[in-house]
Amino acid sequence: MNSLHIMLGSPDSRQHTMPPLKEQDYYIGVDKGALLLAENGYYIDLSLGDFDSITDAEKLIIEKNSKKVISFEPEKDDTDAELSLVYAMQFFDTEQIILYGWSGGRLDHLMSILMIVMQPRFKSIVTRLIFINQTNTLKFYLPGSYLLFKEPDKKYCSFIGMTPLSNLTLDKGFKYTLNNNNFDYPIALISNEFVMENGRFSFDDGLVAFIQSKD
Repeated sequence: MNSLHIMLGSPDSRQHTMPPLKEQDYYIGVDKGALLLAENGYYIDLSLGDFDSITDAEKLIIEKNSKKVISFEPEKDDTDAELSLVYAMQFFDTEQIILYGWSGGRLDHLMSILMIVMQPRFKSIVTRLIFINQTNTLKFYLPGSYLLFKEPDKKYCSFIGMTPLSNLTLDKGFKYTLNNNNFDYPIALISNEFVMENGRFSFDDGLVAFIQSKD
């Protein structure tokens, strides 16, 4: 399985998780995230952003360690995170798109990143997106039935209804179960736990964010 790793530019180094270095994978660095990759020995397939948070010397480091660099004006319609996904869809055909460096900074930046999945233009890649930081793994699911596996280092799991949900079912693999429950509004069903190594969940309509986390 090949993956595209996108390093965003969160200023909080405590939440930085570095992607694995794999020959078959691809790497996008976004603004200061590109500098972080370059300084840690990654050769970046694409660096992009307005680069308004780095110096000229740091920009040179990015350029020396990138196959391609695309610069944008600070005043633009799309955020740097949105642009990274636009280019991911156009130029990288991978099974997973894993995002890092998305948390720990401004709250409005965090909200805009998490709400990306609500945009119709990104619907085709929603289920390929994985958000990772030091304490959380976040994935998104469209209607269907799924077998989920517990991450060994994570204690909690949460089901976040990004939209109204119909017939949400959580089986006995989870501490708190549901049986065809309907929710007419977005809802956060947090602090559940696996009681087995895996559990199955299903729903008929809506969009679910599934989070595994630890303190």
